Amino acid sequence: MTKQAQNLGQEPHSTRLNSLVDEAQALMDQLGAISDGQHDAVRSGDVAQVLEVISKREPVVNGLVSVGEEIEAFIKDPGMLGKVPSVERSAALERITLIEQAMGELRERDAQDQKIMESTRDGLASQLAGMGTGKSALRAYSSRTSTPNPTLHDRQG
Repeated sequence: MTKQAQNLGQEPHSTRLNSLVDEAQALMDQLGAISDGQHDAVRSGDVAQVLEVISKREPVVNGLVSVGEEIEAFIKDPGMLGKVPSVERSAALERITLIEQAMGELRERDAQDQKIMESTRDGLASQLAGMGTGKSALRAYSSRTSTPNPTLHDRQG
C-alpha cells in the first residue's frame, strides 16, 4: 500500500504530522549528502568546492528550519497532537528524535570542518606574513636599491 493510500484512511492531523516528518526526513537526507561533499572538499582543501557546497546547503537548511518550526508548533499544540492516534504519534516522535540525532552528528562534523578551515586559514595568513617579512629583509640587505644614491658633483667648470 502506498503512503498516499495509507494517508487516505487517516485523520487530517495524522496526515499533516506524517507529511511534516516525511518532509523533514527528506531534507535531512539531502543535507547529509551535501554535508558529505562539504567534508570531502574541506579535507582536500578545495576552496571553490567548499563554496559551491555551501551555496547548495543554505536552501536545504532554511527548508529544514521552516519544517522544524511547523513540527514544533504542531507538537506544542495539545489540540493538534491530541487528535493524532497514540501509535502514530509515538512513531512520529520517534522519527523526529532520529532526525534530531542525525542533526547533532552533522553539527559535530561541521564543527570539525570549521576547525580544519580555520587552521588552514591561519596557516595561509602566517605564510603570507612570512613572505612580507622575507621581502623586507631582502630589500634591507640587497645591494640593489630601488632608488639610486645621490651623486655629488663639483661645480667647478
